[in-house]
Amino acid sequence: MKKIIFLLLFISSFGFSFSQQKKETNTSIFKKFKTDVSFGYAIQQGAAQTSGVKGGALFVIEPKYAVIDALAIGLRMEAAVTANINETGNSSSSARANLSYLLTGDYYFTNKKFRPFGGVGSGMFTTASVNDKTIINSMKDIPQITKFGFMARTGFEYGHLRMGVEYNFVPDKAGYLGIKLGVCIGGGRK
Repeated sequence: MKKIIFLLLFISSFGFSFSQQKKETNTSIFKKFKTDVSFGYAIQQGAAQTSGVKGGALFVIEPKYAVIDALAIGLRMEAAVTANINETGNSSSSARANLSYLLTGDYYFTNKKFRPFGGVGSGMFTTASVNDKTIINSMKDIPQITKFGFMARTGFEYGHLRMGVEYNFVPDKAGYLGIKLGVCIGGGRK
């Protein structure tokens, strides 16, 4: 946790110095508020190397506030459902659902129309998973586990289009990779 806070402070101080180098005193190029809405593909950690389905889908809503043009903080709310379905029958199949609420920070490397970024986030992940043995042996409620985790991402925005890749680090092999495509509602140039 201390490393994440240090990284966010480092990114924000870097962004502050970047904004000071620009000779635009007290003016920003972009609107302060925006909301990212994205859909994408998710791949669960430890997916077996067998034939069959090894991924799933995700949906994200992330409202953000631009502290400065180069740094935006937000709250990411994401739902990801992944499956590892084995068609050969040699090993068990499984499915996992992750709901997450993370505080995020994105650093934008340019103020042009094409804006590459890097970001981090931390917060709570609620995970529920089943495998074929669980379904066959028990019809009880599926247990849910809530854990603290973090995320690292990179990508770009082009106008109001957003594309990114992020990895969600969740304990006990519940992590997953997300590849996203979405839109930014709001934000943009003033």
